[in-house]
Amino acid sequence: MCATSFAQNSFPESWIGNYKGDLKIYGVDSVKMNVKMYLDIVKTSKDSIFDWTITYDMNGKKDVRAYNLVVIDREKGYFQIDENNSILIDAYLHNKNVFTSFFKVMSSYIIATYIKNKDGTLTFEIIAGKADSVSTTGNTKQGEEDIPEVNTYPVNGRQKAVLRKTDQD
Repeated sequence: MCATSFAQNSFPESWIGNYKGDLKIYGVDSVKMNVKMYLDIVKTSKDSIFDWTITYDMNGKKDVRAYNLVVIDREKGYFQIDENNSILIDAYLHNKNVFTSFFKVMSSYIIATYIKNKDGTLTFEIIAGKADSVSTTGNTKQGEEDIPEVNTYPVNGRQKAVLRKTDQD
């Protein structure tokens, strides 16, 4: 496989670029806030490190998150988001186009997903929930079958953006 073909079909090389869109922050039954969101994915001088910069623009006030995407094991789809402040978030690529991380911060679980769509857009979604279980069921036996314990958690946050590639790359 030639290097050009590899770059076109691999992550994160095939995702390099500047993206922008509107991040919708949802309440229980409606959109509570819209925020301009930018994602810049840039190759660095190291093959295994990419700039992964997220910018949120809230009415002119910019919140810039200058992270790095680190390739840990490309074959296994294993990467890390280095927040450059001692926080490393493990992230995984599935089906060549779904990039997901799942982590706990303070008392909340967070699932962050980026999906590369066929039209070249990226769909970004966050689902967050408290780490305190709201119910525990199972943990019993039905006939000969052992039923495992299942804990459920409240979802108290959802954010979603469709990011389109800009001409700046």
